[in-house]
Amino acid sequence: MADSQSQGQHRLSKSVFPIIERRFFPECPWHRFYPPDVPRALEFPPMRAEQLLLSACDAFPDRVALRYFKANWPYHELRQRVKLVASNLYRYGIRPGDRVMLALPNCPEFVLLWFALHWIGAEIVPANPLYSTDELLHLAEQCEVRAVAGLDLKLAPIARLTRRYSLPLLIVCSLSAHLPRWLRYGYRLKLWLTRWGEINRRTKVIKFKKLYRPEVYPIAEPLLDDPQRPAVLQPTGGTTGVPKLAVLSHANLQANVAQLHAWCGLEPGEESVLCVLPFFHIFGCTVSMLSPLAGGATLLLLPRFDIRRVWSVCRKWRPSVAPMVPFMFAALLDEMERRRQPLEGLKLCFSGAAPLDAAVHHRFEQLTGATIFEGYGLSEASPVTHSNPPGKAARPGTIGVPLPGTLAKLVDRETGCREVGPGEVGELCIRGPQVMQGYLNRPDETAEVIRDGWLHTGDMARQDADGFFRIVDRKKDMIISGGLNVYPTEVEAVLMQHPDIAECAIFGRPHRLFGEQVAAAIVPKPGRPISEASVRAFCEEHLARYKVPRTIEIHQRLPKNFLGKVRRAALRRAG
Repeated sequence: MADSQSQGQHRLSKSVFPIIERRFFPECPWHRFYPPDVPRALEFPPMRAEQLLLSACDAFPDRVALRYFKANWPYHELRQRVKLVASNLYRYGIRPGDRVMLALPNCPEFVLLWFALHWIGAEIVPANPLYSTDELLHLAEQCEVRAVAGLDLKLAPIARLTRRYSLPLLIVCSLSAHLPRWLRYGYRLKLWLTRWGEINRRTKVIKFKKLYRPEVYPIAEPLLDDPQRPAVLQPTGGTTGVPKLAVLSHANLQANVAQLHAWCGLEPGEESVLCVLPFFHIFGCTVSMLSPLAGGATLLLLPRFDIRRVWSVCRKWRPSVAPMVPFMFAALLDEMERRRQPLEGLKLCFSGAAPLDAAVHHRFEQLTGATIFEGYGLSEASPVTHSNPPGKAARPGTIGVPLPGTLAKLVDRETGCREVGPGEVGELCIRGPQVMQGYLNRPDETAEVIRDGWLHTGDMARQDADGFFRIVDRKKDMIISGGLNVYPTEVEAVLMQHPDIAECAIFGRPHRLFGEQVAAAIVPKPGRPISEASVRAFCEEHLARYKVPRTIEIHQRLPKNFLGKVRRAALRRAG
C-alpha cells in the first residue's frame, strides 16, 4: 500500500497544479479496481478557472495552446490576449458578477472570452449558437444577462432577441481572420448573403476585434480569488426534463479537472486534444477545453463535426487525446475502414453522453491502439462522475466506477431513500466535490434533486458486486405499462440485434387502459426492406410480452440533438 501511495504522489506531482492523496476517505468496493497509482480521493489548493490557465502559462509559456486554421497561439500569447480582452470588456462595462451569454461554436474567440470573463469575475451562460430567439430569450431572462457574444453568420436570432429583451452589449465575432484566403472569400460571401435584421438601437454593438485595443488600462491580475463563486450557469434539462440552469462554481470545475488528471495520467505539456465536442456543452467545456489547458495541452479546435475536416486535422496534427460521443467514434471508424488507413498518434479517448456500441469500441481500439474511457456524467456534476478503468479492468457496457473523491449509491424509485443492493435497479445518486451548487433561482427543484448532499440523477442503474455501474435508463424515460416497468434501452438493445435495423428508439405512448404502451421508431439499413410484423415477431422471440412494442414506426432518420442523443420527446409529440 505504501508503494502504491508513493507512486500516486509521484505521478500527481507532475500535474500543473499540486494534487495529493486525501486521507480518511471511505473505502468502497470499486477502489480495488483503480489503477495502482490513482488515490481514492484528492486534495488540492482551491483555484479559479483563470488561475488554472495561468499555472499552465507559467509552466509551458512557449508550448502551443491552441490551433485553429491560421491561429497558432503559444501559452504566453494566450495569456496576453486574455488579459487584453478582459481589460477591454471591463472598459465596456462588464463587472464582477455580471452574466454574459456565449452563443459561439468552438473557436479562439470562445476560449478568449471564457477566460477573460472569469478574469474580471463575470459568470458565463453558454448557449448553442443554433438556438432560436425564443430559446435565447428564455436563457437571457432567467440569468438577466448583460451581454451576448454571437457569431456574425448566426446573428439573426440574437438581433431579434435585442428587440424583445433589453440587452446592454452585443459582441459580434467573426471567424474570417483565422481562415486561409481560399476559405475567407467563401465566408465573406456567405456573410454578405446573411440578413441579421434590425438590432435594437439601445444595444451597444461592438466587433470582437475592438476587444484587442491596446491603449486600454490593463487589468494585470484576476479581480476575484474566491473559487466558490459561480463560474458557469449551464443550461440543462435537469433530472426532471424542465429547462433550468445548473450553477457550477470554479471549485466544482477544478475538482473535476483534478479528478480527470489523476484518473487518466496524461503527461503535462505533452498532449494534443481533438476539440470537436462543443464547448457550450459542459462535457466539451470541461473535458475538451479546461482540463487540457490546465495540463498544458494543445487544443485542436473544430467548430463542428465534419468528418472530412476531422480526418484532415487528425492526419496533420496527430492528436493524442480525443473526447467524443458515440456517433463520432462510429463515423471515424467508418472513415478509417473506407480509406483503409488507421489514425496514428491517438493514446486515449473519452466516450460519454450515450452508450458506445461494443463492436465500435473494440474495432476502434484495435485500429488506433488507443484506450477508450467510457464513462458517465451530467451537467449537474461538472460533468464527469464515472469512468471505466483502463485495460483489462474495464467492463464494456458499464459506465465504470466513480472517480476519485466521488461516492455513488442506488436508491429505490418509490421513496428515494432506501438503498438497494447489488443486482437491483435503483436511481443513481452521486456525492462529490464536482456536484453543482444548485439550480439558479429554483430552490424547490434544487432541494428535490440534492438531498442530504446526494445528487439524485434521475438515471436508473444497476450495480454489480464489484461496484461497476450500468445505466438501465432515464427515470423519466422509463415506461410504466399496466403497472410494469419497461426500460427503453433494454428493448433497444434487442432491436439492434435485428439484421435489418440500423437505428432505433423506444418511447412511451399514452394508453387509456394501461397508462402507457411501448412504441418503437426504427431506421432500416439501406436497401433492407423491413416490416412491422417481422420486427414484432423478432421482439416476441427475445422479450417478455409486456416489453414488445405495440406500435412500430419506420423512419428515414431519428430526431437527435447536437450530441447525437435521440430526442424521445420529439417522437412522443409526433404521435
